[in-house]
Amino acid sequence: MGRNRSQPDAAPRPPTFSFVVPVHNEQEGLRGFHERLKAVADSLGDSYEVILVNDGSTDGTAEVIAALAALDPAVRAVSFARNFGHQVAVTAGYDFAAGRAVISLDADCQHPPELIPHMVARWREGYEVVRTVRRDTQGISPLRRAVGRLAYRAIRLASGADLTDQADFRLLDRKVVDALKQHREHARFVRGLVHWVGFRQTSMAYTAERRAAGRSSYSLRQLAAMSAAGVFNFSVRPLRLAYLLGGALLAAAVVYAGAALVLWPLGAAPSPWANVTMALAGLFGLQFVMLGVLGEYVGRTFEEAKGRPIYIVRDTLGFDRPAPPAAEEAEEADGEAGDRDGDFIVYT
Repeated sequence: MGRNRSQPDAAPRPPTFSFVVPVHNEQEGLRGFHERLKAVADSLGDSYEVILVNDGSTDGTAEVIAALAALDPAVRAVSFARNFGHQVAVTAGYDFAAGRAVISLDADCQHPPELIPHMVARWREGYEVVRTVRRDTQGISPLRRAVGRLAYRAIRLASGADLTDQADFRLLDRKVVDALKQHREHARFVRGLVHWVGFRQTSMAYTAERRAAGRSSYSLRQLAAMSAAGVFNFSVRPLRLAYLLGGALLAAAVVYAGAALVLWPLGAAPSPWANVTMALAGLFGLQFVMLGVLGEYVGRTFEEAKGRPIYIVRDTLGFDRPAPPAAEEAEEADGEAGDRDGDFIVYT
């Protein structure tokens, strides 16, 4: 026997996929990127949202984002009060993402969206982190490539983590995103955090395409800042270099003293001033190196002790509407709507 019962509106179902896209001065290529990403996202057959994080753009990027959000109900936007940097923009995207799987990629099309179905396939196999590794980057200068390799080598030597040629083009399971959201240090190095939290990880190789339009706003200074975060945020090995530098200086002093003793009877020993100069130069050099390393750690501790927010959001767009359902979910919703009678659900 059927009965009627008042039923409040159910909470909207979270999307299956969240695409996190940091954006900075990408007005020229953002529409083309959105077309490519939307075609790939639609082919997955699941509900999704696209979160564009406007990292203080100074061109017409904000207007392009607003136009895309008006046309595509899956588009959401987070706009920073100023430029906070690429790693912080990725962090904000993770904070706002609601999907069961969160995929981050850049808006310049160097991260090919067409690789996403293969990443999703690995996620469905049970992997919780699907990261990507660049085999090659089209259109990059040899100097920039050499600097990048040097930065990753420094990170590997300091922290022991080999992150060479890894990018912020990755898929993370919801549980991994929740784990990352617990880490709120200001000097962000998301690749290092993803490595640190663990979970079941795999990697995929890809070739980074040329930028679709415009010029890269990721400067060598930002690369240096990211490298420093990778070195100092994940290891105290630079502090332990004092042992190595001190030992090397002591060994050099012993060798120098031995050579001086051997040469002294022959009348060819270095002058006393040379001895003093060599000793002072070595000692002062060691002290300044270690003062710089200690200063870096103290400075980072000072920044964290301030307790400032990682980023400041000026406004958001599109989060007040649910993600559009996938085709299968829409059919299911239509079937449920057929059983509704006004504000009541009919049970049989």
